[in-house]
Amino acid sequence: MSDTPAQPTAGDAFAEAKEMEISQELATDEIPETDILFECPHCGKSLSIDPRGAGLVIRCTQCHEPVTVPIPDGMELEDFDATPEELSLQLLHARQTVSKLQERLSALEAEAEQLRAFRDETMRRAADREDAMASFRKAVRRALEAQSDAQRDLQDVAAAMDVALGLPPTP
Repeated sequence: MSDTPAQPTAGDAFAEAKEMEISQELATDEIPETDILFECPHCGKSLSIDPRGAGLVIRCTQCHEPVTVPIPDGMELEDFDATPEELSLQLLHARQTVSKLQERLSALEAEAEQLRAFRDETMRRAADREDAMASFRKAVRRALEAQSDAQRDLQDVAAAMDVALGLPPTP
């Protein structure tokens, strides 16, 4: 076993897809005997991973901190190298995953654009409603002022008629 094994990261799409595929929470009857069992050094969560994950840096399923998958005693990282056929298959799966993720991203971008358009239209309608309400309030104020003016004019006419008829002024 070498003293400083290379530690690839799970930063690329393939490693992330593989991490989702091979990383799993510890469950009683679901763990194959060949899996690597280990604990998260940050939170102590029991983890298991397919042997092909040896040496990878993954995220703990509980605390989400980076964890280096240990290489079993007596084995070298090179012992986990895949055959060209396995690598081709993994590459194909990674490309399919990337394609699906790109399709999903496009769909989400389209949905986000629709939501932006809806938001803009809703805001425009709200502004239109506010403008309409302001116009309505002005019209009501003018109508009330006109009514008040008409009442004063009516009182003035009534007072003038009382004077013309020689009646005492009405309060």
